[in-house]
Amino acid sequence: MSLLSGSISVRGADDQRVDDRLWASLARPFVRTTPTRGADAIAERLAARALRRRAPARDRREAERIAGRAAAHSKLSEAAFDAVVDECRASVLCVGTTGESLGEAYAVACEAIRRHVGLTLHVEQIMGALAMSRGCCAEMATGEGKTITAVLPAAIEGWIGRGLHVITVNDYLADRDARITGPVFRRLGITVGVLQDGMPQLERKQAYARCVTYAADKQVIFDFLRDRLVSPLNPRLASLLLDELTRESQVTPGHRWGDMVVQRGLNAAIVDEADSVLIDEAVTPAIIAQELPDDATRQRTMHFRIAAELAGRFETQHDYTVDKRQHTVRLTDAGRNKLAGLAGELPPFWAGPRRSEELLVRAISARELYVRDDDYIVQEGKLIIVDRSTGRLLDGRQWQLGVHQAVEAKEELDLSDERVTSARVSYQRFFQRYRKLSGMTGTAWEVSDELWKYYRLRVVRVPTHRPVIRAKAGDRVFTTEAEKFIAVAKRTESLHHEGRAVLIGTRSVASSERLGQMLSDRGVPCRILNATREAEEAQIVAQAGRSGAVTVATNMAGRGTDIIIDDTTRKLGGLVVIATERHAESRVDRQLYGRAGRQGDPGLAETYISLEDQLVARHGLKLLVALTRSTRGTVRRLAARVLWGVAQWSSGRRAAVLRSESAKSDAWIDLAMHHHSR
Repeated sequence: MSLLSGSISVRGADDQRVDDRLWASLARPFVRTTPTRGADAIAERLAARALRRRAPARDRREAERIAGRAAAHSKLSEAAFDAVVDECRASVLCVGTTGESLGEAYAVACEAIRRHVGLTLHVEQIMGALAMSRGCCAEMATGEGKTITAVLPAAIEGWIGRGLHVITVNDYLADRDARITGPVFRRLGITVGVLQDGMPQLERKQAYARCVTYAADKQVIFDFLRDRLVSPLNPRLASLLLDELTRESQVTPGHRWGDMVVQRGLNAAIVDEADSVLIDEAVTPAIIAQELPDDATRQRTMHFRIAAELAGRFETQHDYTVDKRQHTVRLTDAGRNKLAGLAGELPPFWAGPRRSEELLVRAISARELYVRDDDYIVQEGKLIIVDRSTGRLLDGRQWQLGVHQAVEAKEELDLSDERVTSARVSYQRFFQRYRKLSGMTGTAWEVSDELWKYYRLRVVRVPTHRPVIRAKAGDRVFTTEAEKFIAVAKRTESLHHEGRAVLIGTRSVASSERLGQMLSDRGVPCRILNATREAEEAQIVAQAGRSGAVTVATNMAGRGTDIIIDDTTRKLGGLVVIATERHAESRVDRQLYGRAGRQGDPGLAETYISLEDQLVARHGLKLLVALTRSTRGTVRRLAARVLWGVAQWSSGRRAAVLRSESAKSDAWIDLAMHHHSR
């Protein structure tokens, strides 16, 4: 190692020397900030609203100039173009990415995309790339080509060579995007890596050593936690020097902390589907835990089963109350007396009233608040959590504080061992650690204040390349859920007989299965997606635009995959998207509707809702529910519009408060630990 050059040779990474392999993680400590409150919090929100804007006119002018330069490069021979690439890369490294240097770099990247992918970037895509280059979140409508747009800012970071992570929502999309963009990056002299589940440590280390690394959010965040487990608590430059200088004297190779970590720091990231990763997953903790299969755990298993059996003897309203809005269960005085009367039948462990009440309430909560095929599924005798915001399975995750075991006991499954946390970080706190962060998504406008508050990400709304001509039908309101699903099935049957392509969005696994069965009973063939297999999911969604295709999918199944309609579908009026329920936040509705009418295609969006929908049950005002139930015609439609608007606002506000409280908790814990470690 040359101490003067400031670089370290990393073995096993294609025999290349990687600058800043471990130095980047030590170059700047993570800045811990105290949560804002009072007037400061109000100022944060006002600043976010002021900074949120549509793409400025100057971006369009600059994008048009870049497109013109790229067109000029199209006339160059391959050798001449390679010379331009080398010159442009040298310019970026020498003078940075300001003014002419950035414009020329983007023009070169645009031409490389044309030569190797066969696509000519339109002006609006370049505008999105310019927004990301300034550290913003570009809101680009579904189908506008975000995957290719990200190549432009990624190429700049790739040339700089300190490492860029392109974050996707699953492994399939990471692999797909890396394969699509790989030839472009290689032509620009940039190495590309991709992370997949199950990759051995050496291959992961090699992937991170590349200039650009594509990975799902869960891959990067859990590698970060694993690296923390094998790294010193407070790594310093001296420890790294000593580790490197004593490399050859080690008896057991590969056991130095510098060799065991795989990441080389968190320099820069471009987050695809930024609202899903940075907002919906913000409070989700990534946890590495160890199981404790001891005698105490086996004893706890017995008590969970006893509690599950006892829960069946207690009656709602009489023995306990359920507040679905607050997601809580409380025993009544009658319920406590009933529990006390059962003391003689229970083991000595249940003698303590607070302990026994806690066990029973947890078991009742599992029965009343955690719904099969909604909050979780049972697959091959194993309980798997379902993410409410995306409909995806969270395999390997557990609810905490014994809730997971209580639900398993309710389902009469083998109880998983309780775990002790070894390393933990929230998604929000993790992504705050990147030095440079930018993003892209189809729906960021509604959460612009949070993106600014937590990540200092400004939202820039990029115009569509072609006008959106998608039609939006008025909501159809039904009193019961059964009436709603019958109407959806009839409408879908009619559209299918016309040859229309239909995509039906459902909130839960149970709803998708129920509707799929109803369509089958009517002789309508359909594909059902519960977001269990990512590659198959994307393939089916990509084919959902074919004439006569009927696809039933949970919330965001196939998100990140374009639905391209065929000529017959286009002539018949485009893809029809049917939402069977309003989502907890309006931006998720907008994301679903955006599957139709991409790139100026025709399309139609319809919404079917009922007064028994979960959103209304949890957040609807009772007065508005009664008014909607008892009226007809225009009054009913107006009351329903206000009802669902207020319910979505209330739901979104509550989610925002939870994210805020989680951020405060993370920040104070970090500050306390930082103070203690000094």
